[in-house]
This record gives sequence, structure tokens and C-alpha cells, in this order.
Amino acid sequence: MHNNVTEHLDSVLDRQRDAWLAGERPSIDELLAGTNFHNDPDIQLDLLYNEIVVKEELGLESTLQECVERFPHLQEELQLHFEIHNAMKHRALLDTAGHTSRMESTIEHSTSRADYFPHEDYEKLEMLGHGGMATVYRARHRKLNRLVAVKLFESGRILNSREEFRVRTEAMAMARLSHSNIVKIFEIGECRGVPFLALELAENGTLLKKLQQFQYTPRMAAELIETLANAIQHAHNHQVIHRDLKPANVLFAADGRPMITDFGLAKVLHDRLVTLTDATRTGEAIGTPRYMAPEQADGNHGQICPGTDVYALGSLLYECLTGRAPFMATSVVQTLHQICNDDPLSPRQLQPTVPRDLEVICLHCLEKRPNHRYHTAKELAEDLRRFLDGKPVSARPAPLWEVVLKWSRRKPTQAALVFGTVAVLVMGAVGFLVTSRLRAERIDKLRSQIVENMEAGRQALEADDVESAQSRFENAWMMVQAEPELASLETSVAGWLDHTHNAENRYRWSQKTPPPPFEQRRDEALLESLFLPIDPEISAATARAAIASAMEFTIPNDARWRSERELLLLQDVAIIERAENAEVALKTLDASESFATHQYHSRRADLLEQLERFDEAATERDKAERLPLNPLVADFQTGMDDLRQRRFAQAEARFDQVLQRNPEHFAARMFQAICFLNLNRPAEARIALTACIAQRPAFQWNYFFRGRASAQMGYLEQASKDLVLAVEGRDQGRVHHAAKVELQLLESMNDPAKISVPEKDQ
Repeated sequence: MHNNVTEHLDSVLDRQRDAWLAGERPSIDELLAGTNFHNDPDIQLDLLYNEIVVKEELGLESTLQECVERFPHLQEELQLHFEIHNAMKHRALLDTAGHTSRMESTIEHSTSRADYFPHEDYEKLEMLGHGGMATVYRARHRKLNRLVAVKLFESGRILNSREEFRVRTEAMAMARLSHSNIVKIFEIGECRGVPFLALELAENGTLLKKLQQFQYTPRMAAELIETLANAIQHAHNHQVIHRDLKPANVLFAADGRPMITDFGLAKVLHDRLVTLTDATRTGEAIGTPRYMAPEQADGNHGQICPGTDVYALGSLLYECLTGRAPFMATSVVQTLHQICNDDPLSPRQLQPTVPRDLEVICLHCLEKRPNHRYHTAKELAEDLRRFLDGKPVSARPAPLWEVVLKWSRRKPTQAALVFGTVAVLVMGAVGFLVTSRLRAERIDKLRSQIVENMEAGRQALEADDVESAQSRFENAWMMVQAEPELASLETSVAGWLDHTHNAENRYRWSQKTPPPPFEQRRDEALLESLFLPIDPEISAATARAAIASAMEFTIPNDARWRSERELLLLQDVAIIERAENAEVALKTLDASESFATHQYHSRRADLLEQLERFDEAATERDKAERLPLNPLVADFQTGMDDLRQRRFAQAEARFDQVLQRNPEHFAARMFQAICFLNLNRPAEARIALTACIAQRPAFQWNYFFRGRASAQMGYLEQASKDLVLAVEGRDQGRVHHAAKVELQLLESMNDPAKISVPEKDQ
């Protein structure tokens, strides 16, 4: 029905234009006679505006007085329309008047935007931005000594009717509003045929830029959207719907105050319901795809209402909380399809730290149907204030029946299939009851076996048979993991398994072979994975063995160890990629446990691209983009990759970024020191390694590298002391061998302080 009406309206507008160009003079009443919108003021205004444009093309002039006499109820709208339209009339005249030569037109049209400014009252300071229709400058009003933003529409190009409509709409909307969080309009003018708007200046960037620089905390996000919602409510109170709220249209003043701008797509309601007349007239989507409400994405302008802006505010809140828009696809068409048909991922799936009440508020804004959202922006602001004050919010998660009903309406084919399947399941319920009894018996049997293994493990521990105890508890752990119904035993089994590991460690200490802590194993493995020329015995095999040794200290499928296991796995894959090829590295990655992280899917995409499996790589990239990026992990991994490729300057910069976020990151500081050594900056390396020693005094590689730094600086005596400490340390492995070689090199330098290797190593 909507499409038929818009097509009818389009045909009336086209018929009006053709009639005037053919010499006829149809009145608007004649054109609308017999239609369902004969008395619609918005459509009358659209036809009147179309008539004015066509008459000017024919060299005829329309006056405000004449139009008001014909349509006195449109006087306010017509006054503003003529003010803006007259500001653009000179360019249209220049384009159509016969006495203007083509050469003069060419010269005017080729005038550089940088050399042109609209009015002597304004001093141009700098360009702030440029869009499809206009350029925005920072300027000073000479007489008032006030900084403003001047929006200058393009010189040398005739605005079409829709662009003129946008200029008229923006001025009309902004002139109605006066709010501290909405950009004010100071002047509408023109100079030399070019229209301009003088606006309130916001010098502190856009929300888009801020989202690219840092992640909003939940509280900061709630406070920002509360402020914007109150501003939007002010616009709604004055019959203005913005319709294009997005991060780029939220500016920040010098004092940090957020302000909404760009009302070029706004709808001025004139105290009436929104009609089909619009900046687009054929059911096109209006707005920026990622932030459109479903009624915009579907081209259903008849449903555009204050709830449309509420949806956009929810999209902004979603992006502040998660770092991404609710819907992101590879094309505009796919994005619009998702907006109309799919539910967004819950913010807590992307950022688990988001409070549940704030998630509920956000998803309530993003309901598909406008009447299911907050009815007003004020209601949204009030609910955000309740959240900020620690009070219960009014929004509540949708009940299960409503979730199922909404899904069924969106996907009737799938719903029919599901309900059909349910019917089959009901018919098979009797069979299920029989099998459930058998399953219960199997669960009871497994439970008995777990209890038996636990008891045998405890007895073995009492007899100091740690190996048998560990085997028994591991058997029990595998049974618990394989059967969800036995999850209640998981804590007990895990506790005894951990107790066994501790007993094994105590046993090794008692045998004078204490195991290094996990952090030392991990950092040694990371160091060896870099293939630095510190010991010829470090090969791909030894580096992988070091990673495997560190990995043994962790527990698979345990959330507490996932980040550590992922880090070690990615280094193992990097070693294989370097030593063999991408295909073997990919097989190793796929054979290991998978991780739902941005870094994991990005590395898999890199390997697939090397193998020219581009479709699969694109899928992996999409998975990575849907997951939140951990900047610290990403910078550390990239720094490791740069260091392997001997790109020391790039690696040092990456590790510096890691340390800015986490000054206690030991491995990043040690690897940064290695970069300093290779960049011939030994003094900085020595300072960094001294900090590493304070943090990990038992890590012998610290002394080895600080010895190298001292040697580079010519402090041979200090270098020898550090190398002796590295040799005499508890670890008699590769660091021991590398330090002895360095000591022998120092001895050959004829230093006055004779250095000798400790006797136990002779």
C-alpha cells in the first residue's frame, strides 16, 4: 500500500513538471483532485516547492505574498523556504541566463574552494571537514569576535531539488531548536550565489573520532547517551525528528559538552503526523545504513516517528559499549537486511563487563517495531539516570514467549520447520522416556566410577604415590568433562587434581629439581621462539619443546588458562610457519583447541591468505571483526612478529604501546630491551633490564642481556659481573651456555679486570 501511494505521488510531481514545461499552468488543487491526500499540507508544500523550481527554470518568478495568499496555512513554512531559496537563486540564474558566457561560467565554477569565502564579516581560519554538498570551516565573526563554524555549500555546482530540500530542512530544523547539546544556527546567508550557514563551533572532535581512540566505560557511555537523549527530546518537543544520528554527527565543544549536529535529513512535523513527503520520495532508505532503524532500512517512511531517533540512540549506546555498530555486513544491502530481520548480538557477548541493566536498556532501544521501544527519548534518558543512580530500570528482558513470537514473525519458514519438528518430538516422547531411563543408569555407573577413582587417588596420595594419584584424578576429570550431567562433581575433581600437581611439585623440590614457575617457563619459551642469535643450540625443535613444556603447566579447557594457552599456541604456529610453511602451520592450528578471539581468527586468516584460500580467509576476517580487539594482546603479538623478522624499530614501538597499557608486562619490557640492544641503544636497554631484574630476580636471561648492554657501553667489569650471575644461576640450560660464551669473549679483550668462569663450570 505504501509503495502504491509513493508511486502515485511521484507521478503527480512528474505530471506537474511536464505540464508547466509544455506551457500549461495546472493548479495544485487540480493536480490533487481525486487523490487521497488532497488536503495534506506537507504534500501541498512539496508540490508548491516543485512549482516554484519549474517556474524559475522558465524565467518566471514566484513571490512569497502570492504563495501565502493561495495557501495561508503554510505561511510559516513558506517564509523560511523563500529565505533559503533566495539564497541559492543567483546560481540558478547564472546557469540559465543567456547573457552569461560559458567562459565566465567556467571561470566561476573552477574557483577553488580554498580561495573563496562567503562574506566579509567572517575571517576564515581553517577547514574542519568536507562532505558531499558542503565544506565546514572554522571562522571568526569580525564584528562580534565570535568563533563559529561556517557550512559553505559547494561553489560552481547547481543544487538539485533534493539537495535544496536538505538545506531548507536543516535550516528549518535548527532554527526551531535552542538547547545546550544541539548545535545552534546563527545565520543563513549567501554571497556570490553560494549559500552558507553560520553554526555554533565544536572544536573537540566527533564521537566517531573518540570511539577510534578509546573504549567508553559503561558509566561514561550511559552518561553520554542520557545527555543526547535529553537533547533529542528537546528536538521532538519542537516537532523535529533527526533521522541521521551517528557518531560523526555528535560533536564535542571545547568544554567537553556533546552536541548534536547535521539536521539535513531531519523531519519537521508541523504538529502533524509524518507523511510520505520527504527528502526522498520513492521509498528509499534515509540515513546512514549502520545506524538506521528498521523502518528506515525498509523504506517505510510512514512509520518514522520519535522512536526512530530512540533506535539510533540505542545504536550509539551499543557502539560505545562494544566498540562496533549493532549490525555490520560486507555490503549495504546485507546491512539493511540484517537490520530488518536479525537480532543484534547482546552487548555482554562482546564485552562481558557490560552491566546487565545497561544491556537491557540498549536492546530495548533496538527493538524492531517502534512501539516496542521507549516511547520517547525522555523515557530512555530517565532509565539511564536510574541505572546511573543504582536504581532498578523500567526496561526488562523480553519473556521467552515474546522472543519466540518475534522470531516466528521474522522467519515464518524456519518457524514452520521448527514447530513441525516439535510435533515429531512430541510423538517420540514415549521413546525418549524409555531411553532416558537407560541414560540415567549410565550416569549412575559413571558417577560410581568417578567416586571409585577419587577414592583410589586419595589413597595413592596418602601412600606418596603421586603418579598413580594423578592418573586416577585425571581419569575422573575426563569423565566429568565428557558428561554435562556430572558437572556438579567438577569442582571437587579439579581441586584434587590441582592438589596432586602441587604434591608433584613438592616432590620435585624435595629431589632438588624444583620446577620453574609457569611465568618463567612461558617467558623462556617466548624468548626462544624469537630465534635470536644468542645460542646456536636454539632451533625450531628446541623452541617448540620449550613452548610444549610451558603448555604442560596449564590446564586445557580451563577459562583461567585460555589466554596463556592461546599466546603459546600462536607462537608455536609462528615457529612452524617460519621453519616449514603456512600449510603445516595451519594444520597445527586447526588440530589444536580453538579460541573465540580476534587475534586467533586474524592469524588463521593470515595463513589462509598465504595459501590463496581467499574465501575462507574472508570468513575468518569477518569472524575476527565481530570480536572485540584486545589492543594489548594485538600489540604484543605484532611486536613478537616484527622481532622475528628483525624489524627492531617497529617491534620496539609495539612493546612500548604494551607497556603504556600495562607497565608490569615483564616479557614486553625484556623484548623492548633486546630491541634497544639491536638498535645500538645500550643505555636504554640497561635501564629496562635493571627493571626486569627487580621484577624477576631469578630469571637468568635478564643478567645475560644486561651484561651484553654493559659490554656495548664499554663497562666490561659490570658486564662480567652480570654474566657470572647468569652462569651461576640455578638454570643450567641454554642461558648457562650462552653466558659462558660471552664471558670467554670478554676474557679475550685484555680487560684489566681478569674474568674467570666459576670452577664448577670448568
